[in-house]
Amino acid sequence: MFKLIEKALFSASITETLSATRQAFHLAQSMPLKGDEAERAIRPISEVCFPDKPLCVSPRDLPRRRLGSEAGKRSFIHAIAHIEFNAIKLALDIAYRYQNLPEQFYIDWLYVANDECKHFELLCQHLKNYDCEYGDLPSHDGLWSMAVKTEHDLLARLSLVPRYLEARGLDVTPGMLEKLYAQKDMASAAVLEVIVEDEVTHVAYGTKWLDYVCEKEGLDREGVFFEHVESYLKGQILGPFNRPLRIRAGFTNDEMDKLEQLDKRDLKH
Repeated sequence: MFKLIEKALFSASITETLSATRQAFHLAQSMPLKGDEAERAIRPISEVCFPDKPLCVSPRDLPRRRLGSEAGKRSFIHAIAHIEFNAIKLALDIAYRYQNLPEQFYIDWLYVANDECKHFELLCQHLKNYDCEYGDLPSHDGLWSMAVKTEHDLLARLSLVPRYLEARGLDVTPGMLEKLYAQKDMASAAVLEVIVEDEVTHVAYGTKWLDYVCEKEGLDREGVFFEHVESYLKGQILGPFNRPLRIRAGFTNDEMDKLEQLDKRDLKH
């Protein structure tokens, strides 16, 4: 199974990444992993491969996406597709990179990777309605860059990827859905409804396994989370935060209160 994860992670082919991910997911449902896990060599994250397209640029170099126009919708759907493809690689990498964890850890993250494949394919299919394919528009790699920074630290990875960056999807997607419904764009909204519901579970897995590692090491989960958030994000913590969805994903009210206190947006205007 880990050979399949490695194949998906280190392939630049979209088709091969999706196929190997699905095979690994189905294999994980039917056979024990322990023998497969023993003594395997881990390749550095710098060797993980991505498709040649889309061109990755700085977030500030991307045009603003306004949902009211055809071009804006195309750009918006493409951007979400890029996030979901990166999310496949993120889930694969956490299952691949960190060793000697319970079997369920690997099963859970392959479940996430399989979900992200579903999301990516739904979005690619929807892009065809805008005469567009994944890779046609530039994107940015903010999610993956955080994976690179946390290559050697599972506590940081769990804090910052599922519980911070991916949890931002829980914060912003309901607002996007409101705009889509207001425009009677039911097709786009239907895809986002699937994604946001699945993402609650994915963020909850981040909470579940951060709890596990912290308990094993005698650490306070909330303290570890905020220590890493403040260390890696240098105080650039931006809301708003969707309290109901985050609570469903395992955040406590105390965590939500502190996130809101750390929100660096100018709320006076």
